[in-house]
Amino acid sequence: MSSKQGVAIIAYNNSQLDYLQFASIAAGYAKLNMKNIEVALITDTGTVSWMEQSMTEDMQSLFFDYVIAHEIDHDPNPRKHYDSPWTEFAAQFSNKNKNDIFNLTPFDKTLLIDSDYIIQNNFYNYLFESDVSLGMHRTARYLDFTPPYLNEQQLNEAGIHHWWSTAVYFDKSDESKIFFDMWAHVKENWEYYHLLYQFPPALFRTDFCVSIAAHMLNGFNSNNLVHDFKNIPLVNMDQKDDLIRVKNINDWTFLAHNRQEQWKNLLVRTENENLHIMNKRALARHAPGILKELAHSLKVLNGDEEYE
Repeated sequence: MSSKQGVAIIAYNNSQLDYLQFASIAAGYAKLNMKNIEVALITDTGTVSWMEQSMTEDMQSLFFDYVIAHEIDHDPNPRKHYDSPWTEFAAQFSNKNKNDIFNLTPFDKTLLIDSDYIIQNNFYNYLFESDVSLGMHRTARYLDFTPPYLNEQQLNEAGIHHWWSTAVYFDKSDESKIFFDMWAHVKENWEYYHLLYQFPPALFRTDFCVSIAAHMLNGFNSNNLVHDFKNIPLVNMDQKDDLIRVKNINDWTFLAHNRQEQWKNLLVRTENENLHIMNKRALARHAPGILKELAHSLKVLNGDEEYE
């Protein structure tokens, strides 16, 4: 009997950012570029209400095969966002229940991605045909090929290695369950672990939770119980970068800011590359056009003769 496999996306709207819109984009890209997968949206009833107002039923079913609504406590977790180096704003960041995906997913094998993660190629397909139980990106880079900030490489200057929860692959094995139980344990004992691992406690970050859980699951050493996606780095668009052109759905052009001299920018063009779009407002500016093109492409893929 074949196992069910798919992509899960967690999204909760707030007053500043339309995470449902981002999740729809992420879902559309996953469906276009991955093989034989379905997409599940994990959300709350407020976001579902907004979906019913803002999307037709046809569009909902085009992007999402499952909509799983549940209630969470939106504990205050304000996060500073940038839109270029010169504009900043604060918005609620509801992500404390991310570890619950082990029980919420409708799939036997799941790739959990953030709502701002854009899959433009088929790299992750191999996971569903492998015996990998658990995987994440261990390394990352920014658009201009610069390395991550220091606190995105290690939890502190002499600390453990940083793993990324932007994309988490897992199955229903005992090993995966132990990992998610450890993740929940770190979350529930956040004050203790920030003292032990010496990371800033103010903003709750799931990256820190999975880094500690991976460290413990790997036996406090370098054993490879957590698969690192073939050491392929996660590609991040910095919040201070801007998305200036979407030529087509897999051909994007950015302005990447210079960290040392932030009035300088590098023109960067990407094609068919998986991208973590950290500047949410930049994505929102292009979202209507992207969604229109994605919907057309998905209808063609589904054999809708009107669009072929």
